[in-house]
Amino acid sequence: MLRQTHKLLLPVVLGLSTALPVHAMDADPYMTQEHLLNKAVQVHVTTRGMKYFDTELGKILGNLGVNIDEGYFPALSYTFEKPINPDDYSKDHPEEVKMYKNVRELLTKWLVGFSLNEHRPTIEIGESGYVAKFSRFSLVTDQKLMEKLGKREGAILAIELEIKHLTLGTNSVKVWDFNNAFLGQFGAEGVSLTAGDNKNPLKIRLPFYLRMNAYGALEFEALEVENNLDTIPVSLQYKKLLVPQFAIEINGKKFLLNNKEIDKLFTEQAPQILTTVRENLGEFARTQLPAMLNEKAKQFLSGNLDQVQNMVPPGKEPNDTRPDFKWGLRLQNIGLKESLNIELGAYAEDPINPRSLPRSEDKSRGQVTWGLVPQERYDIGLSLDRGLINRIMQLSFERRNFEKIAMSDGSTLKMMAAPLIDYVKAPVAMPLKDTETFVKLRVSVENKPDSIFLKEKIVVDFDIIAKLRQMADKSGMQLVLYSIDVDTMSMDDKYFSLAGKLLKGKVREGIKDKLREQCAGWKTKEEAIPGSLPLPPEILGLKLDINRVVMDPKGHLVMYLDYAKAGAQ
Repeated sequence: MLRQTHKLLLPVVLGLSTALPVHAMDADPYMTQEHLLNKAVQVHVTTRGMKYFDTELGKILGNLGVNIDEGYFPALSYTFEKPINPDDYSKDHPEEVKMYKNVRELLTKWLVGFSLNEHRPTIEIGESGYVAKFSRFSLVTDQKLMEKLGKREGAILAIELEIKHLTLGTNSVKVWDFNNAFLGQFGAEGVSLTAGDNKNPLKIRLPFYLRMNAYGALEFEALEVENNLDTIPVSLQYKKLLVPQFAIEINGKKFLLNNKEIDKLFTEQAPQILTTVRENLGEFARTQLPAMLNEKAKQFLSGNLDQVQNMVPPGKEPNDTRPDFKWGLRLQNIGLKESLNIELGAYAEDPINPRSLPRSEDKSRGQVTWGLVPQERYDIGLSLDRGLINRIMQLSFERRNFEKIAMSDGSTLKMMAAPLIDYVKAPVAMPLKDTETFVKLRVSVENKPDSIFLKEKIVVDFDIIAKLRQMADKSGMQLVLYSIDVDTMSMDDKYFSLAGKLLKGKVREGIKDKLREQCAGWKTKEEAIPGSLPLPPEILGLKLDINRVVMDPKGHLVMYLDYAKAGAQ
C-alpha cells in the first residue's frame, strides 16, 4: 500500500530546476494579470561581500561580456534646463564677464534690431568611443554620505575610476545657444582628447542615490561628481574647427571673417584653452553631468522594474503543447544599513488559467530570520519564500500535470493536491552538514487499499521529511528522503467501510504501519529524488558556494553564501 510515494515529487523537482533561475528577459513578457508575492526573494550583500565589487568589478563585467577597456557611446544632446546668468561667473571671471557685458551693450546700441535673449546652451556630442587603461574600477557603498545627506531609506553607491591613460574620440562636439539660434554653432569635428599618465592618473567618483518611491518605481539621483580633471595632463586634437560665419558689409560690399586665422589663433592659444577646457570639464562633470544622468534616468526608470520569462511547468509531458508559465521578479525595495539589502516581489502565472489565485496559507508566516551566521563570515545572503515554490506547484497541479504519475513497478499514483514545502524541526540527534537542511513536503495521494475496512478508493495526507542538500558537484541542491511523519497522517472518515467505522483507531494505525514500512530503509539507504534545484544561483556571472543553509521556522529558505574560489577577503 502507498509504495514508492517519493516518486510523485519527481516532476516537481525537475520542473523547478528550470523555473527558479532568471537568466534572460522573455521575448514576450507581457501578462494581463499577476498576483505578486511581496518580498518573496531577498538579497543582502555584506560589507565583506561588497569588497569584491571594490576590487573585482572589471572582472565581473568581463564575465558578463562587457569590455571596460574600450567602449562606444551613441550621440547625445543636452540643453540646459534653465538659462545661465553671467553674473553667476563674476566671482571667478570678473574681467571676462565685464567684457561680455560691454560688448553686448555696444552691439545692442549700434546694430539696429540686434538683441540677445537669456542664454540657454545646448551641447551635442556625436558618436564617440574611448580606450582606457584602468588601474581601478570599483562599485562601493557609501554609508557616511547617506548619513551626511540625511537619507533614511534607499542606498548610496558610487562608481570609482582611476585611469592611467584615457583617449576619447568623437565625430563632433557642437555648442549653440538654444535661445539665440542665429549665433550659429561652435565646436570641432574629428575631436580626440587624451588625459592622465602613470604619475597623474585620471580619478573620477560618481555617487548615486537609489530609492523606491511610494508608487513602487525606482528613483535614481546622480550626486556631485568628484574628479581631478583640473590637475592632470590633457591634450586635445581636432580635424576641423566649427565657427559661425561672420561678415561686415560696407556700402553693399561684404567682407567675410577669415576662419583660417581663427583656427591659427586657436592653435596658438591651445595651452591656455586647454586649461580653460579642463576647468570647464571638471565643473561640467561636477554639476551638469549629474543633471544629464538624472534626466536620462527618468526616461528609463518610469514604472515597475520587472524581469519576466517563460517557465516550463513542473510535470509537463513531452507532447504537451500548452504554453509555458510566466514568472517574474519585481524590484520592491533597496536599502543600505550595514549591508546592501534588496527586496524582490515575485509572481508565477498560467496564461491559460488567469483565474487561479495563490493561497495565503501556502506562503511564509512573517519576515525572514537572518543572523544565523555573523555578517563578517559570509558574502551574500539569499532568501526564498516557500510561497513562490508552492505557487508554481499549485499552477502545475491545476493543469492536472500530477493527476497520474507512473511508478517504477508499473503502478500509478494519483495526486489529489499539490505538494507543499515547509519548515520542519530537525529530527533529534540527526547530524547536519552546513550545506543541508531539513524540510517537509505535505502530500495527498489517492490509493486502492484492497481492504474490507476501507472503501475501494481512499485519499491519505501525510508529511514526508527530507533533506535539502547541495550535490557533490555543486551543480544544485537535491531532495533526499529521510522519513514519513506518520503522526501527521490524516484521512477523512468517509473512506471507512461499514466494518472500518467500527475499528477506526486500529485501521488508522494499520495505515501508519504501512507508511513506516515504506520509509524504513530511507535512513540507511539514501533515496534521492532525481533532478535538482539550481541553488545557489549565479549572481552577475559569479558562482557562489553555500556557507550555511536553513529553512527558517517562518517558511523561508535562507542561504548564506560565499563567492566561489578566492571570494572576497
